[in-house]
Formats: sequence, structure tokens, C-alpha cells
Amino acid sequence: MKTLLHFDGGRIKRFARPLHSVLSKVHLVARRAELTGAYPDRESAVSAAPRWALTDYDHEDVVPVALDKMSRIIDWDYPVMFWLERELRARAGRRVRLLDAGGHVGTKYRAFRELIDLSDVQWQVYELPSMVKAGRAMARAEGLGPELSFCDSFSEIRKAEILLCSGLLQYLDIPFADFVDRLPERPQVILLNKVALREGPSVYTLQRGGPTFLPYHIRNKNRFLADIDALGYRIVDSWCIQYLAHRVASHPELGWSESRGYMLLRKDMALGDRKPAEPAMAKAG
Repeated sequence: MKTLLHFDGGRIKRFARPLHSVLSKVHLVARRAELTGAYPDRESAVSAAPRWALTDYDHEDVVPVALDKMSRIIDWDYPVMFWLERELRARAGRRVRLLDAGGHVGTKYRAFRELIDLSDVQWQVYELPSMVKAGRAMARAEGLGPELSFCDSFSEIRKAEILLCSGLLQYLDIPFADFVDRLPERPQVILLNKVALREGPSVYTLQRGGPTFLPYHIRNKNRFLADIDALGYRIVDSWCIQYLAHRVASHPELGWSESRGYMLLRKDMALGDRKPAEPAMAKAG
């Protein structure tokens, strides 16, 4: 009995950590949503995935993964809804075009319209072909009209005042600045959510989700903020999502990442106005 009372569970855990790390490196520890592996680029991460696994979202089998959860409002959605509603009110009486990049089958549209009036919003989802096909079918079945539309190519993207990227950046296969530059017009406002960042160098890892091992990009925080500034946007607001902080199971020495959201305003826009700010010389004159 005395031995049981002094049982040191923590000691066993400490001995088990090296074995857990080794198993994670070969992906034998594959619990859902756990991150394993550390790679210098996306291509290396894809090459390291198990042969049986899918490595992107463009598959019909992936569409239903976590669909119910994504279709509900979660804690980290509230900052996005706060700023989105504020921007819509500033444009009251006008049709507002919103691009939901990586918006799955329109999950945020369905969730947000329960609390926000989206009647004047033309909501366009940019996604992979499998997601677009499923999203269109679901919209038709639900009787949703042209207010919710889908596209899978840059040529189909319409000009939008607001760009929403909720959980997109860690899976994006091109630099975010390149993505924005390819849009028909730079949005006035960009709402980012669930951006994975770290203090050290950027790293790619693999995230398990359903039948997939997805390349997952954790960016260097300072470099990311510098890229935002160079892109021509300023940070109006930022928030931390503590629940979505991650540690790579196979490389605990990398430490914890953080997950953040941002409200970005184009630098030529004045906060409170929804038209380009006047140049300084014009004001002086």
C-alpha cells in the first residue's frame, strides 16, 4: 500500500516521452489532429506523409470531416463576427461583396447568418473543386439563392470589399501575399482567423484529420507581420486563440505555436470610413 501511495506517474511519463517522440517521427502516433514531423517546405511534408493518406482537401471523402462542428459558431468566431458586423453596418444600404477563401461548403455563412444580418451580402466561397461541388449541391438543396456562390479558380473570383480567411493560411499552398495579389482587387478589409505562428523559423508539419495527413504551415510571427505591412495593410485588432495552440508531437523542442486572428485594414482606408482616405496633401490644401 505504501508503494502505491508513492507511485510516481510523472516519472513514467518522462521516461515515455522519448519513445512517444520516436513513434511520432514515423507517424505511428496518429491521433486525430495531432501534429507530427517538421519539414523545411510543403513538398517535403507531403513526401513524408504515409502512402495510404490523403494530403489535401480535394476529395469527396474529406467534405464531411468536422462539417457539423464547422457549421456552428465556436468561441473563436466571435471576434470575426464582431468586426464583420461592424463593417457591414458601416456599409449599410449597399450591397457588400465578401470573399470567403477556404470557406469549405459555406459553413461560416450558415453559422454567422444566425446572429448577423447577411441579407445585403454577396458571399462567395473560393475552394477546391470537391468542396465547391458539394457546396453548390447543399445550397441548392437548402434553397439558397445567388447570395451564396462558389468558385474554384481565380478567374471566377469577383471583386470583394471584405476578404475572410478563417483557418486557411496554414493550408495555403502559395504565399499569402501572392494570394492577395492575384485577386481582382485588393480588399478594403481582411479578416484572418486561426493563423498558426511561432517565434522561431517557419516550419511545416503534418496534421491528421480523418483520412488525411495535411501539410500544416506554422509561420514565423515577425516575418508574417512584416509581410502584412509590406502588403499594404495595418493591424486594427488582434486576438489569441489559446485552445488552438499546438506542439509538434515528434519535435517537442520546437515549443508551442500560437493561434491568432487579425482585423486588417488597407492602409489607404481611414478607420470609420469605407472609402479611400484622402491624401495628406489634399487635406492640407
